[in-house]
Formats: sequence, C-alpha cells, structure tokens
Amino acid sequence: IVPMPIHIIYVNSGTQHCVVNSRNFIHVRANAEVTIVESFYNLGTGKVFSNFVSEKLVDENAKLTSYTIQNEGDLSYSVNTNQVNVNRYANYYNSTFTLSGEMVRNNHNVELAAQNCEAHLNGLFFTNGNQLVDNHTLIDHQMPNCESNELYKGIAKDKSTGVFNGKIFVRKDAQKTNAYQSSKNIILSNDATINTKPQLEIYADDVKCSHGTSTGKVDEEALFYLKARGIGDESARKLLLQAFAQELIDKIEIESLKERVLQIFEKAL
Repeated sequence: IVPMPIHIIYVNSGTQHCVVNSRNFIHVRANAEVTIVESFYNLGTGKVFSNFVSEKLVDENAKLTSYTIQNEGDLSYSVNTNQVNVNRYANYYNSTFTLSGEMVRNNHNVELAAQNCEAHLNGLFFTNGNQLVDNHTLIDHQMPNCESNELYKGIAKDKSTGVFNGKIFVRKDAQKTNAYQSSKNIILSNDATINTKPQLEIYADDVKCSHGTSTGKVDEEALFYLKARGIGDESARKLLLQAFAQELIDKIEIESLKERVLQIFEKAL
C-alpha cells in the first residue's frame, strides 16, 4: 500500500528574467512513512534562474519516498540541492526525472548517520539541443551495517551534454557496508556528450562496494530485429529508448505519476 502522496509544485510564471530562491525542510519523525512528489515547471516567457534547496531529515525507523520531476523548459536554469540525513533503521528513496531545462545542476547529498539504515537513489535524464544536465551525488556511509544503491540512466542527442558524477564515501567506522552504483547512458548523435564518473572512497576494510558505467549508441542488432518485423526506423528507435528508460519509470509506485512521466518522456523523444 502506497501512502497518499504529498505533491509540492514549484511554478515560475514571470514575463521577465528573474532569480528564484526556494527552500524547504522536510522532517519525517520516528516510525512515520511519507511519499512526496516535487514537480518543477516554468510557465512564463522570461528566463529564470532557480536556486532550490531541500533539507530532509528521516528519523529512526521512518521511511521517506520522494520523486522529483523536472520539466521546466528551455528558458530555465536551475541548481537543485538535496541535503538528506538518514537515521537508525530508516529508509530513504528518491527518483529524479530530468526531462527538460536548458541547464540543470542536481546535487544530492545523503548522510547515512546511524546503523542499519538505507538510501536508494535513481535518476533518468534526457537532453537535446544545447542542454546541460549535471548530476552530482554523494552518499556518506558514516556508521556500520548500512546499504546504498544508485542507478542513473541518461540519453543525450543533438549537441547536448549529460553528466553523472557520483561518490560513495565509506568512513573508517562504517564496517559491513553494502554500496552499489551504476551509470548507463545512450548517445544519439555524434555531437552529444556524456561525462560519467562513479567513484568509491573507502576507509573501512569489511565492505561490499561496486561501481560501473557504460555509454554507447542504440543497439543496432535490436534495431534491425524490430525493423525486419515491419516497424519503422523512428518508431523502432523510440521503442528501444523507452525500454531503456522503463526500468527507472517502473520504480514509481504511484500509477498516475508513472503514466505522467512516461507521457513526458515519450513526448521529449
């Protein structure tokens, strides 16, 4: 059963260039469970620089599931920072979907500050034109017996640039840590760029940690298979890209939100 979500919508609607500074503080108290959706839109005709900060505190045995939907259009430039503190037996889940925005910088910093807590970060971004989407994550394992998982996927076309720079930091006292990180990307044009750098910095000696990255083009064999069965080239490519993204979209537990993200993603393609 998914708790009734709280939907926070950030809307810019100015007709002139402007700077917006937004901040929130979300505190999930002990033994509570909450699902939050944060959506970002720009409906105005002026360029907007948005500086957004969210502090999230997850107390003992609590669970916070959050979804971030970034669809601000080509007049938006944003820096988004999430600072998260997770306590004993608590769980933090986030999925970030960046589907438009001329320049987007996402900073996601998570402190696993007590034993037996978890963090799961997922991200999907699609860039075209001259867009830049820049994802930076840090998961700080401070105490023993904690787990973290990261999966980020990116698709870049035209002259756009996508970035994933993630670090798993395991402190000396954080024994029995399990931490996994993966970055997978597809480039759709010769002028598009994907920069990816998953990192491990480990000071404990009893851990299970892994990281990996892959960047390539659309699978030509799969494309040929679909075209041989009567599917047009453009439709076949869209099917393969949707299949690539579906793993992350399927992680959305709210059916209406899953359908909405899929619609935006398909439209972007």
